[in-house]
Amino acid sequence: MRVMIVLLAFALAGCGTSSQVRSDYARAASDRFTYEVVNTDGMAAESLATLKSRIDALLAERGQRAAGTEPDAKKLTIEITNYYMRHGATRWLAGIMAGRDSLRSSVKITDAAGTVVGHSDIDTYNATAYRTTDGLIEDHAQEIVDFATGARKE
Repeated sequence: MRVMIVLLAFALAGCGTSSQVRSDYARAASDRFTYEVVNTDGMAAESLATLKSRIDALLAERGQRAAGTEPDAKKLTIEITNYYMRHGATRWLAGIMAGRDSLRSSVKITDAAGTVVGHSDIDTYNATAYRTTDGLIEDHAQEIVDFATGARKE
């Protein structure tokens, strides 16, 4: 039983999301957002589609997704600065010995005039075989939207 508890703790400790807020954003309840993903680190097309789909869903869920024509909409510019995902078989066979999956982005919020009003660097990682690639990407999208909408945990 102790071995199982230790293994479970190890598996759960190997993954997470962290963010470093460079400049906090003064949110308003009426804020609505458009976004652009700048794929500077060669994120796979399928993974990019998963990220965008989850961001769309979260913003819509919160009533904060703007149409491209809203003049007061804030813009999220999400620059992918690091993307590394192990192949699923490698993850299962080698676990932490194969390195860790990671997704990092720099997220800037700009107002209608193009002034940066918020900025955060977000890092999501998985060193174990416990989580899927899609789960990691969805967690990353969650952290991005939480930063923009003020729902992030302190």
